[in-house]
Amino acid sequence: VDLNRDPDDPRAIPAASDGYAIPGNTGLSAAARQARLDRFWAPYHAAIAADAAAARPALIVAVHSFTPALAQGGEPRPWPVGLLYNRDDRAARIALSLLAEAGFTVGDNQPYSGKLLNATMNRHAEAHAIPYLALEIRNDGLADAAGIARWAEILAPIITIIRNRLA
Repeated sequence: VDLNRDPDDPRAIPAASDGYAIPGNTGLSAAARQARLDRFWAPYHAAIAADAAAARPALIVAVHSFTPALAQGGEPRPWPVGLLYNRDDRAARIALSLLAEAGFTVGDNQPYSGKLLNATMNRHAEAHAIPYLALEIRNDGLADAAGIARWAEILAPIITIIRNRLA
């Protein structure tokens, strides 16, 4: 289940991804599809909604990963990190600048457009006027514990700066 899509989007439970079949998602009945949404999608979004309502955060941050190339044998993606946003670009604009200053080639609404793929942030951040940062990290940089630690060390101070500038 793609938790960053609306539940009625057919791509929320795709039969294939990046040219690879997902056998467990092929030929699902409407009842099986709904059962997946009830089991995974609904609790995920309920938890985010409850946390955001209780804490009213200054910033919501989501970290996702993307493949080095979109399709099997496709063109390499040049960015190690991308930022997605829809209408509210307050946090993304600050992050774009900070990441560029740190020497990164940054995808501005890349590798996907947050205007098209932003369901979680549209629902939990934009709908409540909460700034957000939707980060996409190229997954070859997250292949091991050292890569994950490296990105955590890079992003933690940047997220703090953004939160403080937005406060």
